[in-house]
Amino acid sequence: MPTAESPPDAPPGKLTNWLAIGPALVVPCIGSLFYFVWFNDSPPGQFAYVITKSFTLLWPLIGVFLILRLRRADLLSGRSIVDHLKTGPLGVLLGLAIVGLMFLLMRTPLGAEVLAGATSVREKARGLGFDKHYVPFALFISLVHSGIEEYYWRWFVYGHLRKILALPAAHLLAALAFSAHHLVVTSQFFSFGLALFLSAAVGVGGLIWSLLYQRQGSLFAPWICHVIVDLGIMAIGHRLIFGS
Repeated sequence: MPTAESPPDAPPGKLTNWLAIGPALVVPCIGSLFYFVWFNDSPPGQFAYVITKSFTLLWPLIGVFLILRLRRADLLSGRSIVDHLKTGPLGVLLGLAIVGLMFLLMRTPLGAEVLAGATSVREKARGLGFDKHYVPFALFISLVHSGIEEYYWRWFVYGHLRKILALPAAHLLAALAFSAHHLVVTSQFFSFGLALFLSAAVGVGGLIWSLLYQRQGSLFAPWICHVIVDLGIMAIGHRLIFGS
């Protein structure tokens, strides 16, 4: 309990929050330019990839504990595991709805345009060796990588933007930053117009997941929704790479 001799810590100010969140908003996009465009398939590009992914894992911890100087107790929600699990059904329903919409769109001219980029996707997958281990790769992306993205983009980025911005602005900025590096990646396989549409769809997904996080007070619902959506994307990727 705080005493006169040990007053409670003041909450971090806006500038301190921006120092923590600012790099998180731009580094994934800049990193993707290095490893996917400027130095693609080269040692500098591989180095940039490792640095970017390490940043994604470590920066939230640096931001929270070293810049914002929050304590572990400040981060605990006080909710039980059962409370978190109860948020899952809504995430499952939304995930299935999004995947259903994706599969419907694949039956439209938009889907035909996506399939037209199959050669570029197939060549990249073969160059990286993903085609030889596609199922483990797809499961890693869907189960593990989605969790890392929720930890980074929803818990850290959106979770701290909402402390210094109005909620609509926090949702929008987090979604735009989330979609930016996806635009870089998709533009290497598809026309810019299609890449812009796909990255905008990713941004809408990010918006849905931050809304879920805000509503449910748990990462479980957005994560389970994200898992289902990524499994759908991996199924479409299988069709692009293997033609079935």
